[in-house]
Amino acid sequence: MGAEEHRAKAPKKFKFAVITVSDTASRGEREDKSGKFLVGALERAGHEKVLYEVVPDEKMEIVGALVDAFRAGADVVVTSGGTGITSRDVTIESLKNLFDKELVGFGEIFRLVSYEEIGTAALMSRATAGVVRSSGRAMAVFCLPGSLGAAKTGVGIILREAGHVLKHGRE
Repeated sequence: MGAEEHRAKAPKKFKFAVITVSDTASRGEREDKSGKFLVGALERAGHEKVLYEVVPDEKMEIVGALVDAFRAGADVVVTSGGTGITSRDVTIESLKNLFDKELVGFGEIFRLVSYEEIGTAALMSRATAGVVRSSGRAMAVFCLPGSLGAAKTGVGIILREAGHVLKHGRE
């Protein structure tokens, strides 16, 4: 069965959570434009928001927010921020070990599209995705950089493939 056939059999609607990882936004020192954009784009596509949270760049806060998303019934979680290379960028390190399966291709495709938009600076992104399974459920997790441009780039890929990921993640 090809990718288009799989997509045809994949869930068309899902419950989602957006988690923004940002020290400054969590302290109220800047507006979370990326997270709000992601919520709006996913809602406009007909998906149901079950959680929106802004947390600091701290491992336990990030993991805790993912647990909150799971408990809220999220099928898809999109994180925004903490994917760079500074010492405070710990989203990937916090979540990657929770993945039952990592979707390495998501980061590669994200960086390819980003390269077309911003050039070689795309190499600074460690965007990734994975499937977390627990209690008989599967949750797709997509980790994006925190810029508004990254949110716009990433949500297009996510909207096209999230149902496909869920279909296989649930098998």
